[in-house]
Amino acid sequence: MTDNGKPTRDERVERAEAESREASTEVLVSASGTAGGSYAYHDMRTAGRPLCGAGDEETEYVTVTIEEAQRRNKAPCQRCRYLDSIAERD
Repeated sequence: MTDNGKPTRDERVERAEAESREASTEVLVSASGTAGGSYAYHDMRTAGRPLCGAGDEETEYVTVTIEEAQRRNKAPCQRCRYLDSIAERD
């Protein structure tokens, strides 16, 4: 982790390589790219918002595949993955 609590590039690569879902799975990324320090792709909930609650109502997201998100150097959001694993247990 960096001083600001964000994963390093190597950590993002490791997380992306550990992704077990299909490359064609749709996820959300910030429409502004890396502006604001965005480094993760998010699982989707209704209304095209991140499962983890990232951002605010003014944060714009676009839907891409996991393959495209990883091509943009994004890694899976750890909070989204955790919340998804809890939902799978229920």
